[in-house]
Amino acid sequence: MKKYDVVDAHALHAQLASDERPVLVNALAREGFEERRIPGSINIPTSDALRVAPDLLTHDQRIVVYCASRSCTASPTLAQKLVDLGFSEVTDFEGGLDEWERAGLPTEGGRVLVPA
Repeated sequence: MKKYDVVDAHALHAQLASDERPVLVNALAREGFEERRIPGSINIPTSDALRVAPDLLTHDQRIVVYCASRSCTASPTLAQKLVDLGFSEVTDFEGGLDEWERAGLPTEGGRVLVPA
């Protein structure tokens, strides 16, 4: 029962640079969010959506959710929960952090890469 759109890294990057910037929501658990995220995103873990989303988001906002990768189920699950809660403009960035980084786009967070 999918009622949300999908977007790729380049289209999302363009949306984030526009005057009509969507709210960007990381669907991972708090630890994953703190480790690595797209700059400017907020964290609503899928498990907390019903409790937290109504306090952080408004029903008429454009919302883009993402998680770690295409194989991660957190963002499509969160997208569907938001639609079920009555949010009307929900988009899933299916490729998540992996696609974002493969496109050469920046992330932020506490992840430290140790040279081999």
